[in-house]
Amino acid sequence: MIIFGLFGKTGCGKTEILRKLKKYHPVIDIEECANTRGSVLGNLYHLKQRNQEEFEKELYKQIKEAEKRGYCIVEYEGRFIGGVKRLKIPELLANLGNYTYKILIECPYECQIKRLVRQYTPKNEKEKRILISRFKLLKKSLKKEEILKAIDEAIKLIENDDYYNAAMLIEEKLYRFHYLRTLKKIQPDLVVYIEDNNLDKYVKIIDDFIKSKLLGR
Repeated sequence: MIIFGLFGKTGCGKTEILRKLKKYHPVIDIEECANTRGSVLGNLYHLKQRNQEEFEKELYKQIKEAEKRGYCIVEYEGRFIGGVKRLKIPELLANLGNYTYKILIECPYECQIKRLVRQYTPKNEKEKRILISRFKLLKKSLKKEEILKAIDEAIKLIENDDYYNAAMLIEEKLYRFHYLRTLKKIQPDLVVYIEDNNLDKYVKIIDDFIKSKLLGR
C-alpha cells in the first residue's frame, strides 16, 4: 500500500488538512482512532482516550478500507500516541520506512502558536483546572531540570490566563524536540508552506501532488 505521510511542527495545521483530504482520498486518522490529539494534553476536556484494544480495532478498520484503495494519507505520530496512558501504534504506521511519500507542512511561528492557543485554551475554570492538572501529572514522568522549570512557569502563566506565552514556552521546551527529531530523519517529497488560514488552498496543492503520484508522474 502506498502511504502518503504528513509531517510538520505541532500546531501547523496537519490534522485540519488531513481531515479535509478525507473528501478526496482514503485517510487513516490515528488521532481520531485514539480519540486524542496526541500528547499528554491530547485528551483534554471533552475527549476520552480509547484503550489499546479499542484503538487498534478502530485503526484496523481504517487500514482495511485504505488497503482496498491501495493507498492512504496519514499524519505521522511516531511509535506511540497519548499522554497519561500511551497507545502503541502498529509498525505499518510507526516505521518511517513504510511511508512512500513524505509531505512536510510548514507555517510561520506566529501562526503555529496561535493555533496551539486556539486548541488548548480552556473555556471555563473547570477546564483550566484540568489543563493545570495535566501539566502537574506530566512533571512526574520527566527528569530534566530545565523542562521541569518550564512546566512550573507555564502553570503560572496559565493561572494568570496568559495562554499565548504559555503556548510559546511549551512549544519551545516540550514539543519542539520531538518533531525536530523526526524531521531530521526525513527527506520531504513535497513542502507546503501555510501562510494564511485558507487551508483549502493548501489542501488542493497536496491533492494535486497525490493524484500525480498515483498516476505515476
